[in-house]
Amino acid sequence: MLLRFLLSLLLLSCAPAAFSQGLDSLLAFRQRADPQERVHVHFDKSQYNPGETIWFKAYLYAGGFPSGVSSSFYAELLDEDGRVLQRHSSPVAFAAATGSFTIDSNFVKPAVFFKAYTVSMLNSDTGFLYTKAIPVLGVRKTTLKPAAPALRLLPEGGDLIVGLPGTVAFKATDERGAPLRVGGTVTDDKGKSVAELRTIHDGMGRFTFIPEEGRTYTVSWKDGRGKPYSSKLPPARPQGTLLAITDHETGKRFTLLRTADVPEAQKELQVVAFMNQEVLFKADINMTSRVTASGVFPTGNLRSGILCITVFDRNRQPLLERISFVNNRDFEFDGDVYLTQKNFNKRGLNKLEISVSDTVPTNLSLSVTDADLNAPGPMEDNIVSRLLLTSELRGSINNPYYYVFSNSDSAAYHTDLLMLTHGWRRYNWSDVWARRLPPRRYTEHSFLAITGGLVGVPPGLLGPGLQVNGILQTADTTKDIIVLPVDRKGNIFSEGLVFYGPARLYFSLSNKSLPSDAGVLRLDNGLYKPGIRSLLDSSVLVGIAAPDVATIAANQKVTALSQQSAQQFARSVQLANVTVAGKAQSPLAKMDQKYARGMFAGGGKGFDLVNDPMGTSYANVFQFLQGKVAGLQISNSGPNPTLTWRGGSPALYLDEMQSDVAQVGSISVHDIAYVKVFRPGESIMTGGGGGVIAIYTRKGGEGATDPSFKGMSFVTIQGYSPVKEFFSPDYAKPSERDAYGDYRSTLLWSPTIYTDKTRRKIRLQFYNNDVTKHFRLVLEGVNAEGKVIRVEKKVRAVN
Repeated sequence: MLLRFLLSLLLLSCAPAAFSQGLDSLLAFRQRADPQERVHVHFDKSQYNPGETIWFKAYLYAGGFPSGVSSSFYAELLDEDGRVLQRHSSPVAFAAATGSFTIDSNFVKPAVFFKAYTVSMLNSDTGFLYTKAIPVLGVRKTTLKPAAPALRLLPEGGDLIVGLPGTVAFKATDERGAPLRVGGTVTDDKGKSVAELRTIHDGMGRFTFIPEEGRTYTVSWKDGRGKPYSSKLPPARPQGTLLAITDHETGKRFTLLRTADVPEAQKELQVVAFMNQEVLFKADINMTSRVTASGVFPTGNLRSGILCITVFDRNRQPLLERISFVNNRDFEFDGDVYLTQKNFNKRGLNKLEISVSDTVPTNLSLSVTDADLNAPGPMEDNIVSRLLLTSELRGSINNPYYYVFSNSDSAAYHTDLLMLTHGWRRYNWSDVWARRLPPRRYTEHSFLAITGGLVGVPPGLLGPGLQVNGILQTADTTKDIIVLPVDRKGNIFSEGLVFYGPARLYFSLSNKSLPSDAGVLRLDNGLYKPGIRSLLDSSVLVGIAAPDVATIAANQKVTALSQQSAQQFARSVQLANVTVAGKAQSPLAKMDQKYARGMFAGGGKGFDLVNDPMGTSYANVFQFLQGKVAGLQISNSGPNPTLTWRGGSPALYLDEMQSDVAQVGSISVHDIAYVKVFRPGESIMTGGGGGVIAIYTRKGGEGATDPSFKGMSFVTIQGYSPVKEFFSPDYAKPSERDAYGDYRSTLLWSPTIYTDKTRRKIRLQFYNNDVTKHFRLVLEGVNAEGKVIRVEKKVRAVN
């Protein structure tokens, strides 16, 4: 629990205690209703090649602690136009969620965009959803147009006041949104120079001047190439109060300075400082007989984070706001990861150990990658900077880890510049005082929820006690008995379920007197349903930095070797099938003979879902096909994607009858036995110019219904996104893949590591690939007290 302090400079008989106590309770009320949940995502790498898998783990927190708010997590993979390429949903366990996306092997843009959120975040300020640009190597096509260089001018506290010395912070960015070094002069409308500005750090700086009555001011500035620009300063108010925040040896010093002619209500002020929606300090300031006042908020006992300072007048109106960073260097717990057995030989066995000193429960994730293929910036955003800084600030921040990593005086000054240039008005204070909450636009259920009901049943038949008795069979054939009460309107609701992929609910009604065709059961999984597009903040669309030339070249070389190896392995499997087919038909050939007729027989490429153990783990047939057919572009893995193949749209056939995306997307993968695709121009069928995709539903004998379900109807319910397991070869056990090249760039991805007082050391192992001589180990995580860990190590082979 954070310590509370009350700093009172002058007691005010006209500032009742109810003001302070009311604000405490109002913010506590708001925190309960809007906990301002945030997300950090640990990726296995910083950039990827087309065709590679993005592995990720999301950490959820609220108020500086692991969050217990949400039970479901959502992620989207977008292109630069906001089109959703893939979607992911997963349950939240121990304030975290895991998942993966596979980039299409034919993706041709320089970046994909990862967006993550919860329903709680959607019901709050959506400007703080997690969004990250992830570079895709080897392609440089983009439709983004660079913006003009810009200079943002931000007076401290919010306003310039005539006759008072005001500080103005600025941030300059170039065409890509990256920090820009600038220099210039501030002049009034008569050409008089009143201040100079020079960049201090990463495009940021500050200057001070005293505005005069009736004057307007312009900043004339030049970029590093000497190109001139001009920007207008906001007009100064004729009267008012200024707020300045500076560092003090015991905390944060605030200084107030007002003009002589402010309204009476603005002579009696209250300065309030809060963090994570909890009031920490209050200072009642009587400025009736003075024009300046100051005080110090002691911060030595606070948790590190962003302190928000707001100045109210006697009528509770907010006059000034400012944020300031408190860095007590108390945000990390002690832990380490190190190799106990190091082997850079081809397919050599490596062993490592994770140790945590504290007995507090922790939730960790670890990646081991080829450091020569993965070149992130040393100060890029990570779990530390995200928890303390970037999740609470708007706009693009260059090298955010620098502000919490460095303990130099200059870093503290630079951090304050960051506060001045990225602050914002956190609350609509009128809503706070009126106890008005943000509208709850979306409903959050406890994990998956079965929602819907019986449709088409005459009201008179929906008597009390009616219920749906069912057996839920999930993709892994697990069966659970479910009883669903039906209300008088036919509605059904039950929550708290966790399963992955599509599941079948076999059911019957408890009232046996109802006719078998009485109504239709329509059910949904209760998850949030996003649209086909998603808004991207402009700050993530610019400044996508490509790795250095050497890293790109190394990736291209290894990718080419990996593709060659994969092709060789695929050909060997085909040859093996051909060899076997000489004696007996392969299962795939049998499926083709059983299902394909007429013009669909022969040729093409078939997929046997009956004998594919992972076939039923996909949400729909489009997600199953994604990345499996060269040249076929599937814009997203939802039920209604956009399909293109060599510039045309493939024709869809369902059981050899022409169909469409909506109908095919509604078919459960459990009900599909065989899929056959024909390349553009390979088939003479109608619409074959853009390729043909034929889908065949199961016939008798494939996936036969369990005898216990005899006579029962069923509906399909979609669960969380199917889980894809990270592949880590075990070269101690011979496999047919051993004869082919191993060029994995991610050697180990372990996203669910837990420690506590009984288990403080974790041992893992992995095999090297065929080429890596330089490991990069990254360990991230959080403990139950809200402290985090970030360990990054690079280990190179000794020549």
